[in-house]
Amino acid sequence: MAEGGGAPPAEAVRGVKGVSSLIAIVVAVVTFLAGLGVGALFLAPAPAPELPRLLLGTNTPFPPFEYYNTTTNALEGFDIELIQTLVTRAGYSYEWRDFRDFSALLYAVAAEGVDVAIGAITMNGPVGEERNKTLKFTDPYYEADQGVLKRASDTTNYCAATDCTVEELNKTNLKVGVQAITTSEYWAADQLKNVELTTYPDVAQVLQALQAGTVDIVIIDLPAAQGISAANPAFAVEGTIQTDELYAFATAKDDPKALIPKLNSALASVKADGTYQRLLDKYF
Repeated sequence: MAEGGGAPPAEAVRGVKGVSSLIAIVVAVVTFLAGLGVGALFLAPAPAPELPRLLLGTNTPFPPFEYYNTTTNALEGFDIELIQTLVTRAGYSYEWRDFRDFSALLYAVAAEGVDVAIGAITMNGPVGEERNKTLKFTDPYYEADQGVLKRASDTTNYCAATDCTVEELNKTNLKVGVQAITTSEYWAADQLKNVELTTYPDVAQVLQALQAGTVDIVIIDLPAAQGISAANPAFAVEGTIQTDELYAFATAKDDPKALIPKLNSALASVKADGTYQRLLDKYF
Protein backbone atom coordinates (compact mmCIF):
# COMPACT_ATOMS: atom_id res chain seq x y z
CA MET A 1 0.00 0.00 0.00
CA ALA A 2 2.80 2.36 0.93
CA GLU A 3 4.47 1.84 -2.48
CA GLY A 4 1.28 2.42 -4.48
CA GLY A 5 0.55 5.70 -2.69
CA GLY A 6 4.01 7.16 -3.08
CA ALA A 7 4.91 10.47 -4.81
CA PRO A 8 4.84 10.54 -8.64
CA PRO A 9 8.12 10.39 -10.52
CA ALA A 10 9.92 13.68 -11.06
CA GLU A 11 9.46 13.37 -14.84
CA ALA A 12 5.71 13.17 -14.44
CA VAL A 13 5.65 16.21 -12.22
CA ARG A 14 7.71 18.14 -14.75
CA GLY A 15 5.31 17.04 -17.52
CA VAL A 16 2.26 18.24 -15.63
CA LYS A 17 3.93 21.51 -14.81
CA GLY A 18 4.86 21.95 -18.51
CA VAL A 19 1.27 21.42 -19.66
CA SER A 20 -0.02 23.76 -16.98
CA SER A 21 2.44 26.42 -18.06
CA LEU A 22 1.43 26.03 -21.72
CA ILE A 23 -2.26 26.36 -20.87
CA ALA A 24 -1.52 29.44 -18.81
CA ILE A 25 0.38 31.01 -21.70
CA VAL A 26 -2.44 30.31 -24.19
CA VAL A 27 -5.03 31.74 -21.80
CA ALA A 28 -2.91 34.83 -21.28
CA VAL A 29 -2.47 35.37 -25.03
CA VAL A 30 -6.18 34.96 -25.74
CA THR A 31 -7.02 37.31 -22.88
CA PHE A 32 -4.54 39.85 -24.18
CA LEU A 33 -5.89 39.71 -27.74
CA ALA A 34 -9.45 39.97 -26.51
CA GLY A 35 -8.46 43.07 -24.61
CA LEU A 36 -7.18 44.54 -27.84
CA GLY A 37 -10.41 43.73 -29.62
CA VAL A 38 -8.71 41.12 -31.79
CA GLY A 39 -10.87 38.24 -30.61
CA ALA A 40 -13.20 38.79 -33.58
CA LEU A 41 -10.40 37.72 -35.89
CA PHE A 42 -10.95 34.15 -34.77
CA LEU A 43 -14.61 34.19 -35.99
CA ALA A 44 -15.57 33.90 -39.65
CA PRO A 45 -18.05 36.68 -40.62
CA ALA A 46 -21.58 35.55 -41.37
CA PRO A 47 -22.26 35.63 -45.13
CA ALA A 48 -24.53 38.43 -46.30
CA PRO A 49 -28.01 37.20 -47.20
CA GLU A 50 -28.47 36.81 -50.95
CA LEU A 51 -30.98 39.26 -52.39
CA PRO A 52 -33.80 37.94 -54.57
CA ARG A 53 -32.91 38.44 -58.22
CA LEU A 54 -35.09 40.03 -60.90
CA LEU A 55 -34.75 39.57 -64.64
CA LEU A 56 -35.08 42.96 -66.31
CA GLY A 57 -35.84 43.24 -70.02
CA THR A 58 -35.15 46.15 -72.34
CA ASN A 59 -34.91 47.04 -76.03
CA THR A 60 -31.83 48.83 -77.35
CA PRO A 61 -30.83 51.12 -78.88
CA PHE A 62 -33.20 53.86 -77.77
CA PRO A 63 -31.06 56.74 -76.51
CA PRO A 64 -31.07 58.44 -74.10
CA PHE A 65 -33.23 55.84 -72.34
CA GLU A 66 -31.38 52.59 -73.08
CA TYR A 67 -28.23 52.04 -75.13
CA TYR A 68 -24.73 50.60 -74.96
CA ASN A 69 -21.71 52.75 -74.23
CA THR A 70 -19.58 52.54 -77.37
CA THR A 71 -16.36 52.58 -75.33
CA THR A 72 -17.16 50.24 -72.43
CA ASN A 73 -20.06 48.30 -74.00
CA ALA A 74 -21.91 48.84 -70.73
CA LEU A 75 -25.69 49.14 -70.75
CA GLU A 76 -26.56 52.75 -69.93
CA GLY A 77 -29.34 55.31 -70.13
CA PHE A 78 -31.97 57.13 -68.13
CA ASP A 79 -34.30 54.13 -67.94
CA ILE A 80 -31.45 51.79 -67.09
CA GLU A 81 -30.04 53.83 -64.23
CA LEU A 82 -33.48 54.71 -62.88
CA ILE A 83 -34.82 51.15 -62.74
CA GLN A 84 -31.56 49.83 -61.25
CA THR A 85 -31.92 52.39 -58.48
CA LEU A 86 -35.56 51.48 -57.88
CA VAL A 87 -34.91 47.74 -57.84
CA THR A 88 -31.98 48.14 -55.44
CA ARG A 89 -34.03 50.28 -53.08
CA ALA A 90 -36.82 47.72 -53.22
CA GLY A 91 -34.39 45.07 -51.96
CA TYR A 92 -33.57 43.12 -55.13
CA SER A 93 -30.56 42.30 -57.23
CA TYR A 94 -30.96 42.14 -61.00
CA GLU A 95 -29.73 40.90 -64.34
CA TRP A 96 -30.51 42.18 -67.83
CA ARG A 97 -31.85 40.71 -71.04
CA ASP A 98 -31.79 42.88 -74.16
CA PHE A 99 -34.44 42.36 -76.84
CA ARG A 100 -33.64 43.83 -80.25
CA ASP A 101 -37.34 43.53 -81.10
CA PHE A 102 -39.62 45.82 -79.04
CA SER A 103 -42.64 43.59 -79.58
CA ALA A 104 -40.68 40.60 -78.24
CA LEU A 105 -39.97 42.57 -75.06
CA LEU A 106 -43.67 43.28 -74.50
CA TYR A 107 -44.63 39.69 -75.22
CA ALA A 108 -41.92 38.41 -72.87
CA VAL A 109 -43.05 40.44 -69.88
CA ALA A 110 -46.71 39.60 -70.52
CA ALA A 111 -45.78 35.90 -70.50
CA GLU A 112 -43.60 36.32 -67.37
CA GLY A 113 -40.45 35.64 -69.36
CA VAL A 114 -38.94 38.70 -67.68
CA ASP A 115 -40.02 40.29 -64.41
CA VAL A 116 -40.01 43.94 -65.53
CA ALA A 117 -40.01 45.52 -68.98
CA ILE A 118 -38.06 48.75 -69.40
CA GLY A 119 -38.10 50.67 -72.66
CA ALA A 120 -39.83 54.05 -72.70
CA ILE A 121 -43.14 52.16 -72.71
CA THR A 122 -46.23 54.33 -73.14
CA MET A 123 -48.94 53.50 -70.62
CA ASN A 124 -51.70 55.96 -71.60
CA GLY A 125 -53.82 56.86 -74.60
CA PRO A 126 -55.23 54.31 -77.06
CA VAL A 127 -51.96 52.38 -77.12
CA GLY A 128 -51.75 52.31 -73.34
CA GLU A 129 -55.34 51.16 -73.09
CA GLU A 130 -54.54 48.18 -75.30
CA ARG A 131 -51.34 47.38 -73.40
CA ASN A 132 -53.14 47.48 -70.06
CA LYS A 133 -55.03 44.37 -71.11
CA THR A 134 -51.88 42.26 -70.76
CA LEU A 135 -49.53 44.41 -68.68
CA LYS A 136 -49.53 46.19 -65.34
CA PHE A 137 -47.74 49.52 -65.09
CA THR A 138 -45.95 51.47 -62.40
CA ASP A 139 -46.69 55.11 -61.83
CA PRO A 140 -45.46 57.15 -64.82
CA TYR A 141 -41.90 58.43 -64.64
CA TYR A 142 -41.59 60.52 -67.84
CA GLU A 143 -43.78 62.49 -70.26
CA ALA A 144 -42.95 62.73 -73.96
CA ASP A 145 -44.23 63.57 -77.44
CA GLN A 146 -43.43 62.13 -80.84
CA GLY A 147 -40.78 63.69 -83.07
CA VAL A 148 -39.91 63.83 -86.76
CA LEU A 149 -36.35 62.87 -87.66
CA LYS A 150 -34.76 63.46 -91.07
CA ARG A 151 -31.34 63.37 -92.70
CA ALA A 152 -29.34 66.47 -91.81
CA SER A 153 -28.50 66.91 -95.49
CA ASP A 154 -32.20 66.99 -96.44
CA THR A 155 -33.22 70.63 -97.00
CA THR A 156 -36.92 69.83 -97.33
CA ASN A 157 -39.14 71.60 -94.80
CA TYR A 158 -41.59 68.92 -93.79
CA CYS A 159 -43.00 71.11 -91.02
CA ALA A 160 -43.48 74.88 -91.21
CA ALA A 161 -42.85 75.33 -87.49
CA THR A 162 -41.38 73.34 -84.63
CA ASP A 163 -44.77 71.69 -84.11
CA CYS A 164 -45.65 69.42 -87.02
CA THR A 165 -49.27 68.98 -88.08
CA VAL A 166 -51.04 66.00 -89.58
CA GLU A 167 -51.83 68.03 -92.69
CA GLU A 168 -48.14 68.79 -93.26
CA LEU A 169 -47.07 65.17 -92.95
CA ASN A 170 -49.99 63.40 -94.60
CA LYS A 171 -48.59 63.78 -98.11
CA THR A 172 -48.87 61.34 -100.97
CA ASN A 173 -45.54 59.69 -101.82
CA LEU A 174 -43.95 60.75 -98.53
CA LYS A 175 -41.99 57.76 -97.25
CA VAL A 176 -42.21 57.37 -93.48
CA GLY A 177 -40.32 54.87 -91.33
CA VAL A 178 -41.34 53.72 -87.83
CA GLN A 179 -40.43 51.02 -85.34
CA ALA A 180 -43.02 48.23 -85.15
CA ILE A 181 -45.46 47.94 -82.23
CA THR A 182 -44.62 51.42 -80.92
CA THR A 183 -46.79 54.47 -80.44
CA SER A 184 -44.94 55.93 -83.41
CA GLU A 185 -46.36 53.20 -85.64
CA TYR A 186 -49.86 53.47 -84.15
CA TRP A 187 -49.93 57.24 -84.56
CA ALA A 188 -48.64 57.18 -88.13
CA ALA A 189 -51.00 54.39 -89.19
CA ASP A 190 -53.96 56.20 -87.67
CA GLN A 191 -53.17 59.74 -88.81
CA LEU A 192 -51.14 59.50 -92.01
CA LYS A 193 -53.38 57.65 -94.45
CA ASN A 194 -51.72 58.97 -97.60
CA VAL A 195 -48.06 58.26 -96.87
CA GLU A 196 -45.99 55.22 -97.72
CA LEU A 197 -45.48 53.75 -94.24
CA THR A 198 -42.78 51.15 -93.56
CA THR A 199 -42.24 49.43 -90.21
CA TYR A 200 -38.94 48.02 -88.94
CA PRO A 201 -38.33 45.68 -85.99
CA ASP A 202 -35.77 47.91 -84.26
CA VAL A 203 -34.49 51.46 -84.22
CA ALA A 204 -31.16 50.52 -85.78
CA GLN A 205 -32.91 49.36 -88.95
CA VAL A 206 -35.14 52.44 -88.97
CA LEU A 207 -32.08 54.68 -88.91
CA GLN A 208 -30.32 52.64 -91.58
CA ALA A 209 -33.34 53.11 -93.84
CA LEU A 210 -33.35 56.85 -93.18
CA GLN A 211 -29.65 57.23 -93.81
CA ALA A 212 -29.90 55.21 -97.03
CA GLY A 213 -32.79 57.32 -98.28
CA THR A 214 -35.23 54.40 -98.25
CA VAL A 215 -37.53 56.61 -96.17
CA ASP A 216 -37.77 60.40 -96.12
CA ILE A 217 -38.52 60.85 -92.44
CA VAL A 218 -38.77 58.78 -89.28
CA ILE A 219 -41.43 59.24 -86.64
CA ILE A 220 -40.03 58.34 -83.25
CA ASP A 221 -40.37 59.47 -79.64
CA LEU A 222 -39.06 63.03 -79.43
CA PRO A 223 -36.46 62.41 -76.67
CA ALA A 224 -35.05 59.56 -78.77
CA ALA A 225 -34.98 61.75 -81.88
CA GLN A 226 -33.10 64.41 -79.93
CA GLY A 227 -30.69 61.86 -78.49
CA ILE A 228 -30.02 60.30 -81.88
CA SER A 229 -29.38 63.64 -83.60
CA ALA A 230 -27.12 64.77 -80.76
CA ALA A 231 -25.02 61.62 -81.07
CA ASN A 232 -25.00 61.46 -84.87
CA PRO A 233 -24.75 64.65 -86.95
CA ALA A 234 -26.10 62.76 -89.97
CA PHE A 235 -29.59 63.18 -88.50
CA ALA A 236 -31.65 66.23 -87.53
CA VAL A 237 -34.92 66.79 -85.68
CA GLU A 238 -37.51 68.36 -87.99
CA GLY A 239 -40.20 69.00 -85.38
CA THR A 240 -42.54 67.79 -82.65
CA ILE A 241 -45.84 65.91 -82.82
CA GLN A 242 -47.75 66.54 -79.61
CA THR A 243 -49.01 63.27 -78.14
CA ASP A 244 -48.61 63.73 -74.35
CA GLU A 245 -47.41 60.20 -73.68
CA LEU A 246 -46.55 58.84 -70.24
CA TYR A 247 -43.78 56.27 -69.81
CA ALA A 248 -43.90 53.57 -67.14
CA PHE A 249 -42.24 50.26 -66.26
CA ALA A 250 -44.33 47.14 -66.81
CA THR A 251 -44.88 43.69 -65.31
CA ALA A 252 -47.24 40.91 -66.32
CA LYS A 253 -50.91 41.73 -65.83
CA ASP A 254 -51.28 39.99 -62.45
CA ASP A 255 -47.93 41.34 -61.15
CA PRO A 256 -46.91 37.85 -59.95
CA LYS A 257 -44.09 39.04 -57.68
CA ALA A 258 -46.03 42.03 -56.31
CA LEU A 259 -43.40 44.43 -57.65
CA ILE A 260 -45.56 47.38 -58.65
CA PRO A 261 -46.19 48.76 -55.11
CA LYS A 262 -42.50 48.39 -54.25
CA LEU A 263 -41.33 50.09 -57.43
CA ASN A 264 -43.87 52.90 -56.96
CA SER A 265 -42.62 53.45 -53.42
CA ALA A 266 -39.01 53.54 -54.61
CA LEU A 267 -39.95 55.92 -57.44
CA ALA A 268 -41.55 58.29 -54.95
CA SER A 269 -38.40 58.18 -52.81
CA VAL A 270 -36.02 59.01 -55.68
CA LYS A 271 -38.20 61.94 -56.65
CA ALA A 272 -38.26 63.16 -53.06
CA ASP A 273 -34.52 62.94 -52.39
CA GLY A 274 -33.32 64.53 -55.63
CA THR A 275 -32.01 61.37 -57.31
CA TYR A 276 -34.59 61.57 -60.09
CA GLN A 277 -33.68 65.17 -60.91
CA ARG A 278 -29.98 64.29 -61.00
CA LEU A 279 -30.71 61.57 -63.56
CA LEU A 280 -32.76 64.00 -65.65
CA ASP A 281 -29.89 66.48 -65.60
CA LYS A 282 -27.45 63.73 -66.58
CA TYR A 283 -29.33 62.37 -69.58
CA PHE A 284 -31.37 65.30 -70.92
